[in-house]
Amino acid sequence: MKDTMREVYVVSAVRTPIGRFGGALAGISPIDLGASVMNAALERANLSGDTLDLYIMGNVLRAGHGQLLPRQAALKAGIPTRVNGYAVDMVCSSSMISILNAMTSIRAGEADLVLAGGMESMSQTGFFLSHRARWGYKSLLGTPEPLIDLMVQDGLRDATTGESMGEQAEQMAAIYGFARQDLDEVALESHRRSLTASNSGLFQSEIVPIQVPGKRGTQTIDRDEGIRADVTLESLSKLRPAFKPDGLLTAGNSSQLSDGAAALILASQAAVDRYQLQPIAKLLKGTWIGGETWRFPELPIFAVKQLLEKLSLRLSDIDLFENNEAFAVSNLLFQQMLGGSNQKLNIHGGAIALGHPIGASGSRIVVTLMHALKQQNQALGIAAICHGTGGATAIALEQL
Repeated sequence: MKDTMREVYVVSAVRTPIGRFGGALAGISPIDLGASVMNAALERANLSGDTLDLYIMGNVLRAGHGQLLPRQAALKAGIPTRVNGYAVDMVCSSSMISILNAMTSIRAGEADLVLAGGMESMSQTGFFLSHRARWGYKSLLGTPEPLIDLMVQDGLRDATTGESMGEQAEQMAAIYGFARQDLDEVALESHRRSLTASNSGLFQSEIVPIQVPGKRGTQTIDRDEGIRADVTLESLSKLRPAFKPDGLLTAGNSSQLSDGAAALILASQAAVDRYQLQPIAKLLKGTWIGGETWRFPELPIFAVKQLLEKLSLRLSDIDLFENNEAFAVSNLLFQQMLGGSNQKLNIHGGAIALGHPIGASGSRIVVTLMHALKQQNQALGIAAICHGTGGATAIALEQL
């Protein structure tokens, strides 16, 4: 049967530099991070905000920042009030599912121009007291309950088991028999590739510089803050386990807590013709899959296999892959279970070096993949990302 769904094109794809937890972007709210990429995505496409039909932004850690963060960001970016939008939360997959939702809207004929992406400030995540505080504590003995860290509670812990995602990744490392050196080698390569890409200017086409006010004047942040030039296998081997006393995962071979945002503008053929746009990529298909909560690191592999089936393609047909480096385990599983080449995977490094602003990472890896395909003069790419409580998403695109 002929596919009668409308084609979906990407006409701009940008991201902020990724800031370290408590680092250069810690004073910038998730709303301002989102506004910066929304504005830049429109500028890159030579579009005004009133041409949009909709915006969809991934966001996880929003408590305390007010109602509907994407709308706050859109208004700051000068998008007219008549254009509406919404937030989506699928933990780490949030901003990839935002792209898939935007693609669905266009294919269904409900929209012609949609801005999709994600934004997150892990540095500005607050703490909370439960509903018990509203109705009064019964205990007279000391503090009735501790403050809860929302970053951990809503972003980094499996609510069904109480385990951190790091503890669950340790279980996967044990099942597959990975060694500490294997994980540290993944981390070293992530920093090496990211440093090479950064120093070569390969990230410049995707990064929107952020102006950060300070006591000594305004500072321009235009490079990813987490990349380190001094990482060695020796330095990585000296780091203590982060999640269990005898564990393999450390702060060095796990993704960094981060701040950042990313945005893409998706367009139908009608919008391309109407506004004389220049597509940079075509979105092909996307998929999502669930599984046991603690096995989340291996679920992107099943999402990619499902996506290849939908596209009637083989693994060898894909030129480049981006798989989010939640942990070094993620890369090893991706290579071992799919059998793909390491030379095609995260060619500019990943979240271990660059960082993982959870609600923005799904779109960030799509943006990076898109630009990498163009720089490498390659055609087909797949981006995949796992998410907490057991799931993953994947999306395929063709560079034009």
